[in-house]
Amino acid sequence: MKWIFLLCLVVVFPSFAQDQAPNSSDTLKIYYLDEVLVVGARGGGETLRVPMAVGVITRPELASIRQVGLNEALRYIPGVLAQSKSGGQDVRLTIRGFGARGNGDRSNAATIRGIKVLVDGIPESDPDGRTALDFIDLSMTSRIEVIRTNVSNLFGNASGGIVNLETFGSVAEPMLVSRNLFGSYGLRKNALLFGTPFSSGDLAVSLSNSAFEGWRRNSSSTSIHLHTSIGLKPDAHTSLRFFAGGTDNTFHIPGPLTESEYSADAQQAHPLYLARRERRENQIARFALKVDRTLGDRSGVNAVAYYMPKVLARSERNTYRDFNRYHTGIGITYQWSDGEMAWNPRVLMGGDIAYQDGTILFYGLKNGERGDSLRTNKREGAGTFGTFVQGSFDLFEHGTLVAGARYDWQDYRSQLYPAGVTRTNTVERLTMTHVTPRVALMIRLSPSRTLYASLSGGVEAPAFNEIDPPPDVKAIELNPLLKPMTSTTYEIGFKGIEFLEGEEMGGSVSYSIALYAIRVKNEIVPFDGGSWFFSVGSSTRQGGECGVEIDLRNGLSFRSALTVLEAKYTSYQNELGDFQGHEVPGIPLVNAQARVRYRKSGFSVELSAEHVGRSFADDANMLDVPSSLVLNGAGSWWFRIGPLKTQFVLGVQNLTDEKYISSSFINPTRRIVDGMVLPAYIEAGLPRNVYLGLDVEMEL
Repeated sequence: MKWIFLLCLVVVFPSFAQDQAPNSSDTLKIYYLDEVLVVGARGGGETLRVPMAVGVITRPELASIRQVGLNEALRYIPGVLAQSKSGGQDVRLTIRGFGARGNGDRSNAATIRGIKVLVDGIPESDPDGRTALDFIDLSMTSRIEVIRTNVSNLFGNASGGIVNLETFGSVAEPMLVSRNLFGSYGLRKNALLFGTPFSSGDLAVSLSNSAFEGWRRNSSSTSIHLHTSIGLKPDAHTSLRFFAGGTDNTFHIPGPLTESEYSADAQQAHPLYLARRERRENQIARFALKVDRTLGDRSGVNAVAYYMPKVLARSERNTYRDFNRYHTGIGITYQWSDGEMAWNPRVLMGGDIAYQDGTILFYGLKNGERGDSLRTNKREGAGTFGTFVQGSFDLFEHGTLVAGARYDWQDYRSQLYPAGVTRTNTVERLTMTHVTPRVALMIRLSPSRTLYASLSGGVEAPAFNEIDPPPDVKAIELNPLLKPMTSTTYEIGFKGIEFLEGEEMGGSVSYSIALYAIRVKNEIVPFDGGSWFFSVGSSTRQGGECGVEIDLRNGLSFRSALTVLEAKYTSYQNELGDFQGHEVPGIPLVNAQARVRYRKSGFSVELSAEHVGRSFADDANMLDVPSSLVLNGAGSWWFRIGPLKTQFVLGVQNLTDEKYISSSFINPTRRIVDGMVLPAYIEAGLPRNVYLGLDVEMEL
């Protein structure tokens, strides 16, 4: 791992030759460039003033991409591997290896594991740890924040970190924005945003409509999103923000291919997925309230409450399923600080509770639609409760110690209502508890450089569809042998912003370097494509990350992200075999992205490269997923006509028309093809495709 640190040091070293106290203008630049996290009071603070690895993507970065899947938006965040599964909204997302298992027949449809996703600071993740990406709309996203450090001590079930998407901030001036995108394979996306301030607050409303015919068979999708936000400030100490919105979306799932199918025709769908017309249909609403109130000069409280009704339909695994669910929760954080005291103490404490419940009706499948016979009527409920406390104080003039812990309680409930009879089975319950600590030391080497070290615990409870018992266990509904996955992360990081002098080569360099070792116990492993899951002994992950962004006054900019991560099982023996020393599947050793961009007089042109290293798709390390290199290009033209600000974007993904595997199923199901039993695990990446964007903003 030493060479990772040395490589990043070579990039940022020239700026250290100017190691001097910044003048007043430099100080202004620091505060301008030093982004502020807004994931609530728990993770709040300037990125250089928190002892964790963080990344921020702003709206200008999103304007030049295709804006369909999160994989495009998170491309230049080190430590993050985001892969499109079929070119649409369905994305496989991992952070430092967490979430790698979330890809199989039971978890392939736009759900991720082990990473907590928030929208406007409101949990999008279900209480059991699953996260569906149905409510996410990049065309209406103004900012994305990513915390890569293990923060389970603050957020609970989030071993891999946090992804927070902000749709609306405070609206300072009236605006009307139209965003339009057209592309290959029937891609179309239209969005309209209106915002205006008023005497005691602001209002924002957005509506978007998108469609994608898809490249692979059975991969089309449609979606409609409506988001509204009303901000109020009833007094000088209180701010309120109401959110109301909903989405109606459908997307089809082409499924994985065998090696022979991929070689013969990567565009085809899995035969069973095609015959069943496997898909997800989602109708989801969200109502939420956020409250921030200062309690004098030294303390404040932040609270959030939300309610999300869901009506879902699935054609999957040879059944048609109707879901009626509700997801509700509240969270509160109290913070106190005293900057007048020499040791600058700060205390955070709070808690949250969330619950999701509802019924699932299982029907037979007839030509991909719901059949006449009701097979199973089932209730599934999952709840979580957590409380935390964290304190920090200055050990010395430029050093801060942070320590805290969180207690989590996880509850699963299952109840069957046999078809055709009036009796019901008793409620079966499974509970899990865990205490997660964290301690960190942050040293401010200068106003623009920070060194930190942390020791943090992590917890990841299994998702509800992972706690089904093995097939040979018939008497119970919930698997008592499955345990929460726990982890311990040892991390050291260095981040900062440097300023370059000169008319042409002057500008800024921002960088983030992190080295870490993670010890995982009770790794949750899928078997037979996720037909059931079990816990194995332990694994280790040793890695390093480096992110660099260079912006020069002459219009040239460079952005890159490098991740090297070695993940291996250290204890894994059962009736399936001895896999000790094998690589954990779905985690490539190397993951790197780079982009060069040039801006001049409203024009912009860029070239980017994405490299994903070799990995395996199974615990036996027999199914090879080869490395890939994909090149992309884009150009834009920004101009103003009276009150209209207009931007044209033209982009080409996969410039060289590379044939590559974009994602893979983990420990896949095997099926008979031409008399042979073969694993189906390959999801093909999009070939060369073009997109054209037109954004128009009117100043009202």
